[in-house]
Amino acid sequence: EKATAMNPKFSSSPFLDGAAPGEADRKAFIDLIGKDNINLWRWVKHLVSYTAEERAALPTLQKDGKPEARSIVILDINPWDAATDLGAMERAIRNTEINGLHWGASNLIPVADGISKLQIHLTIQDSLVSADNIEEAVTGQEEYVQSMDIVAWNKV
Repeated sequence: EKATAMNPKFSSSPFLDGAAPGEADRKAFIDLIGKDNINLWRWVKHLVSYTAEERAALPTLQKDGKPEARSIVILDINPWDAATDLGAMERAIRNTEINGLHWGASNLIPVADGISKLQIHLTIQDSLVSADNIEEAVTGQEEYVQSMDIVAWNKV
């Protein structure tokens, strides 16, 4: 409730005292978090240290207050041959935007005869993204992608 009441004050300035944090900001933070709540302060600091991509992958709540169902998926993506530009292939795949899908870490795995495959991790919101959506997005990059395998699909 306190945070909701304070929210409009930040529409024109990043801090209560203007362009830099001041005494009003310190007091408001203590009022919101509490002076002796060290573990809560640590949690806030840890949470804001996440990148935007990592924060987007955190579970959201449904209207009933339960966490939104999410899955972590690992894909193996096979190029046509050793001449395929794997960097361009990865960029093309990552440029595919699907609501509820967040691309994660990737690495190249040698297969044979100078050919490597791209292994990429992603987090999906189960109600918005299906296996068919993922397959269409990846194999739609026909210039680069020969095939795709789902290596792992874990609910979180």
